[in-house]
Amino acid sequence: MNNKKYLAIVIAALAASSTAVVAGTNGTDLNNNLLPATGGMGGASVARTVEPAAAVFGNPANLTQYNEGTSFTFGATYFDHNVEGNASAAFGGADIKSQTNPYLVPTIAITQAFSENLVAGLGLSVTAGLGADFRGEGIGDPLSELIVFNANVGAGYKVTENLSLGAMATIGNGYFQASTNENSGSTHNFGFRATVGGKYDMGATSFGAYYRSELKIRYDNYISDGAGNFWDDHVAQPAEIAFGVANNSLMGGALQVNADVIHKDYSGAAFYKDFYRDQTVFNLGAQLTTGKAQWRVGYSHARDPIKRNLDPGNIGIGGNDPIQTPSAFVPLFGPQLPVTGPVVEYFQATNAAAVWENTVTAGMGYQLMPNIKVDIHAAFSLDNEEDIGTANSALGDNVWTIEASAWQAGLGLTWSFK
Repeated sequence: MNNKKYLAIVIAALAASSTAVVAGTNGTDLNNNLLPATGGMGGASVARTVEPAAAVFGNPANLTQYNEGTSFTFGATYFDHNVEGNASAAFGGADIKSQTNPYLVPTIAITQAFSENLVAGLGLSVTAGLGADFRGEGIGDPLSELIVFNANVGAGYKVTENLSLGAMATIGNGYFQASTNENSGSTHNFGFRATVGGKYDMGATSFGAYYRSELKIRYDNYISDGAGNFWDDHVAQPAEIAFGVANNSLMGGALQVNADVIHKDYSGAAFYKDFYRDQTVFNLGAQLTTGKAQWRVGYSHARDPIKRNLDPGNIGIGGNDPIQTPSAFVPLFGPQLPVTGPVVEYFQATNAAAVWENTVTAGMGYQLMPNIKVDIHAAFSLDNEEDIGTANSALGDNVWTIEASAWQAGLGLTWSFK
């Protein structure tokens, strides 16, 4: 069987396993999904990588793959998404559509080998983000945006011929707004997290794992309580644990296959725990090398993180209760809005509807010159529809129907100097 026929079989198998396609985020986390090369493999990169940036922003033990000289990656991914649907009957039942603009996500990564066994890595990218803008839709002008830039620095060390360990420190700088345009404002701050990982090579097969701590950032005075005061909130990008396996024994070593499992602890993360549930992500990717070119496909599945069956009483979000009532709802609730279960469902549907579940990606790389490589990837999304809310809430029928679609395209250049 020739390489082209083999690649066609791999693409068909991955595509057949998906029933709906949504690109980009796992909850609000990006992981390695938007990197120039790894984005074409569904983000699969825990046990072995296809670009240095995936070691800088993923499992730091993989830095030991790049133990010759210096590498520098510069790239960006364009991400556009569409969120629309129907408001619940309790909020008028109108058709609604988010007006959020597209995003451009940068990737900058550097690796430096100090010896055959010790490799350092550093980089800057956006590793979490989500946005919705329903202003002018007649439902209280919901508006939200979260963007977290991460600056990473760390190292990987080859302990034995088979075992590598790595650690990465992160400073995250976040920009955050949530709730509605009337009662909240954009604010920013920074926080810290760490990643520790390992990998074990057994010839053509590698096993990898890492643990990443939560990234907790305090956003001050971001939302009004309706009585002249403002609430603060800690928002924590969730802790996660990941396991992966990779193999390149097929096609005489020309075909590499990666598979990852990542578990995200949203139920233990400040702010998110009130409206998200834990999420487990499954990533699968393949790369076929033909001469100077690499051809990539990938698939990822992540159950939507929306928490169901909320307590109908006052539960707050991040401990904030009450909040300022949007002017359109003051006749119903007064100037202060109790943050009950139905109000949190309103927030889930209009601020945090990351209902992505299945992703299919494709990409390619090409060695332009001995020390310059270009990588591109793309992912196209089909509609995924979810019902969020409760039919028999204290407000009446509070079921929101939300549809989401997205697409992304990324490009990057990597320079290698040995």
